[in-house]
Amino acid sequence: MTLMDGVVPYAFCPGNHDYGPSGDATTRESGMNEYLPYSAYVDRPTFGGAMEPGKMDNTYHFFEVGGDPWIVIALEWAPRDETVAWANGLMTRYPDHKGILITHAYMNNNDLRYDHTDTENPQDYNPHLYSTPGTKNDGQQLWDKLVRKHNFVFVFNGHVLGDGTGYMAAPNDQGKIVHQMMANYQMRTLGGEAYMRLLEFLPDGRTVQVKTYSPLYDSFLSQPDQQFQLKLDR
Repeated sequence: MTLMDGVVPYAFCPGNHDYGPSGDATTRESGMNEYLPYSAYVDRPTFGGAMEPGKMDNTYHFFEVGGDPWIVIALEWAPRDETVAWANGLMTRYPDHKGILITHAYMNNNDLRYDHTDTENPQDYNPHLYSTPGTKNDGQQLWDKLVRKHNFVFVFNGHVLGDGTGYMAAPNDQGKIVHQMMANYQMRTLGGEAYMRLLEFLPDGRTVQVKTYSPLYDSFLSQPDQQFQLKLDR
């Protein structure tokens, strides 16, 4: 991840569920570490480390905006309990850092978190519906076990089709607002037309301008769910 002039590109690949044969997620095996090898990232100044030595499935990263230190924790698809425990340990180790959590399936496109115990709202493509081995945690479980307990400011995910967007702002256990955001463009032509989320931190230290941009077309999407402002708690 790079940071230029206060702009953070939300263009990570947060643990897609394309694991196993034909991407059916029946195993946790993928070609990720072959094509995005640990060795290519370990010496970068923003790279913090990985949960499993030599593997990029669960990693953390650092950057600074306006003098504030931030930590980005990128987790695998359907994070296992041990992965959640690892992320909890990182946030405990860096309590003064503002946190960003990235994972693949967290928010749905109805502006609600995935919650496999919710029988009233759609749960299509909830991680618990896949046969991925090991324990699994959906959005609500990640909120309860991890996000609400720490100084997270953002949660980002993809995964969901439909209109490809979702947003929720909710207070954590300390009463600070956590902005939870889903953005996915894979249903567009060309597999997404290179659209990505950009978060621009304005000089006041509180205002964040959210934009959706394609370098392929050099154009922005202007719909209300693709371009908006939000305020951060101090």
